[in-house]
Amino acid sequence: MSLPAAITVEFDSAAGADELLAQELADLVDPHRSEEWPPTSTTARRPAEAESPPAVARADSARADTFACRGVVIVRDGRELLGWGRLLQPPGESAAVVFDHTLAIGVRRRPPTGRHGTREDTPEPPCEAELLTLLIRHAAAHAKELGFATINWSGPDTSAVGRAADALGARVDGELGRHWTVPDLKAWAPPPGLPPVLLREAPRPFPPGPHPAVERYVRLYNTVHAQHDRRAGGVPRDLVDALPGCDEAGTAAARSCPGDHAVPEPPWDAASVDAYLAHRAPQGHVLDLLGADGSLTAQLAADLIDGRALLEVAAPLDTPPTELAAAIAGLIAHLRTVSADTADLDIREIADPPLRRAAELLGARITSRWQAYALTL
Repeated sequence: MSLPAAITVEFDSAAGADELLAQELADLVDPHRSEEWPPTSTTARRPAEAESPPAVARADSARADTFACRGVVIVRDGRELLGWGRLLQPPGESAAVVFDHTLAIGVRRRPPTGRHGTREDTPEPPCEAELLTLLIRHAAAHAKELGFATINWSGPDTSAVGRAADALGARVDGELGRHWTVPDLKAWAPPPGLPPVLLREAPRPFPPGPHPAVERYVRLYNTVHAQHDRRAGGVPRDLVDALPGCDEAGTAAARSCPGDHAVPEPPWDAASVDAYLAHRAPQGHVLDLLGADGSLTAQLAADLIDGRALLEVAAPLDTPPTELAAAIAGLIAHLRTVSADTADLDIREIADPPLRRAAELLGARITSRWQAYALTL
């Protein structure tokens, strides 16, 4: 299906233009909402796309700095908002600009429960890749006029993001992560030789007030983020969503990863970890991996949508892959008990060798790759 005949494209460089568009989209999606959505800010926080390999300008030494929004490309069908893309300039960078986007059709097809977008096997609207291609093409033209030499973005190769990159002739600058799938959980059997592990259900929500158990979660998340930031050269583990639909639904509006409006930057505290788990595992499927002494060593959080589970793992980089694999096997057993209709398990792995090896041990297959794309202007 081609784009609507009445489609128009405009460029707005006024301060706060993206926030006004976010509110317009919120009214379009739910005119009766009782609270502000999506959360807005007067500054552009670090987008996921900015954390790409070297060709994408990074400011690793200035992680708290904001990105300057140099303008917004807006696409409409008549007066109806279809989506927009932002041009974000990293601190101290003059050659490369980062593109992120929000598509109204992606937001409208987001499930009413849970925080993640549609799964990889959910058909996209036929014009979604065309719309995104149009946005990036116009964004690239404006970026060139502003004096930039390269425009960068990222996303799964199997999504509209990847198809737009192919259509525009963009190059792949690096692979940020992978999506692994364990199919047919009812028939799946754990591989032999996995060690015994101790799992427990995490208290959800956290008990109010200071609590030693909650502080252990805070220490775990801060440790994991610090390790992954160093290991990936500035690419945090949670820089991207595993689901292409969520990215297409709104990197600027509703992404739950460090650098967006929904989740605070590290250091984490009890409230931010609790809010993160509420987004990542809204049905409460959160398991703790414990050491032999009962200490917290890792955490697994699963979100269930339409017969699929998306798994997020918070584990230090020295966690043995066999223990991670055994913990994931325990989560699968848990899901079989509490949600018999869950057919597949999707694992998001971002620059994480132990988790990658654990996925391989479980017989998971790579179903998509999160790529960093660059287009020379």
